[in-house]
Formats: sequence, structure tokens, C-alpha cells
Amino acid sequence: MRSRNTRVNSMKVRNIKITIEPLRDVLTRFAIAYGKVKRGETVTPEQGISFETMDALRRTLTRKRMELLHAIKVNEPDSIYALAKIVDRDLKSVNTDIKALHDLGLVSLKHSNDERNRVRPRVEFDRIDVQIAV
Repeated sequence: MRSRNTRVNSMKVRNIKITIEPLRDVLTRFAIAYGKVKRGETVTPEQGISFETMDALRRTLTRKRMELLHAIKVNEPDSIYALAKIVDRDLKSVNTDIKALHDLGLVSLKHSNDERNRVRPRVEFDRIDVQIAV
């Protein structure tokens, strides 16, 4: 995940970069970076989430999943169950979406040590920057 820290009104804002670009472009950048590493050159780490098409982005970051990200950021729920109550959705669907968001690195999950074994979702960024290659 590529994150970029910027200052806005003396407040630190963390952004997540999402790109839409052909796989060949991603692999070309990787090959260039790998070549530099092999030659002992310094390479600036680049992190982010990349989708090959706008449709792939839309299938993955659905309206419901974006609502979950917002609800987590604003409400800071103590569990996925509490999150499901906040967004008024069934727990199974919320769990499915949280797993997808976690797999992408957009949601972190903290397991509690209490008797209920709750899982606390967290969103640790403020904005998503989407870049589309033309």
C-alpha cells in the first residue's frame, strides 16, 4: 500500500494510492526497480493498490464497502458486530466485505483478548487517491 503523508491545516493526513493501469505497466515498473536493486542502486519504495480496469475497481470497492470504510473511520466500532449494527446490515455480509477490505490492506483488524474474542476493525488513513492512466 502506498501511503503519503501531507499536512493540511497543521493536521497530518494519510492517503492511500489506488491506480488503474494495465498490468504490463505495473510489471514494467517492477522490472525497472528490480534491475536497479540488482545493480545496487537506491530504489524508492512504491506501495499502493492497482487495478487493471475501472470495472475491477468498481467490483472491489463497492458502495457498501466504501460505506463500511467511512463508518469505521467515523464511529470506531469495538467489533464487526457493532459495525454491522451501525450500518444496519447483516453480520455475514459485513464480515465478507471486511475480509475483502482487509485482504486489500484497507482495513486492519485487532483481535481482543477478552472472553468474547471480538475483532476490532480500523481504518488508518483519511483519504483514498485514485489515479487513472489515460
